[in-house]
Amino acid sequence: MSAEPLSFDVSAAGFVAVSTGPQGTIELLRPASGLHKVIEVGGPIGSVRFRGDGQMLLVARTDERSILAIDVATQQIVAELPLAMQPDHLCFNADQGQLFVTGKGMDGVAIVFPYKTMEVDQTVLAARNPGVMAASDTPDYLFIASSNGSDVSILNIDTRKLIGVVDVGGQSEFIAITPDNRFALVLNKTAGTMAVIHIPTIRTNRAKNGVSLFTLVDVGTKPVHVAVMPLA
Repeated sequence: MSAEPLSFDVSAAGFVAVSTGPQGTIELLRPASGLHKVIEVGGPIGSVRFRGDGQMLLVARTDERSILAIDVATQQIVAELPLAMQPDHLCFNADQGQLFVTGKGMDGVAIVFPYKTMEVDQTVLAARNPGVMAASDTPDYLFIASSNGSDVSILNIDTRKLIGVVDVGGQSEFIAITPDNRFALVLNKTAGTMAVIHIPTIRTNRAKNGVSLFTLVDVGTKPVHVAVMPLA
């Protein structure tokens, strides 16, 4: 690598994209063919995500508050989408048809359509200082953690309404959804715990208090990531 990596993503076609953050470059690799290209963006960048079809790479441009769309085949920038917030966190829904963006500058989530003409379809107010996210499928929920608090807000993706808020006991660093869509696992950086939300028990009400923790698990100091593997 030409610089310290900040974020990476892998496409179904075997491409690997690596963001170098402040260096403003993306390294695009395909180990099967030996491809290794360096794409100069010009300015600090954050997360990178391949679109569901693998044909486009979406890049968070943090200094400009925008998302770049880069054609994977040609490595050319084909579009730039301005945002109302700094794109610190990117999350696709289950079918990859919607991209959710959170970051500094707005207590909300930008919902981006990444196909055809890339556009912000709607910005939904949700959570205080929204940060890391994860999306479940059946039901289609988006779990949004506060970046400086202990709350996780739950957005119904279909209705685009906030349906619940739950205190997970610490500042959230990462959220993962189990393959069966039964549990949301929230790593708490400050508390050293993993909060477990039982998704089927979430109930919608006006007070938005129809969510409760299933359990808290001690996992050690400052957890940053979790991987879930189905049992054979």
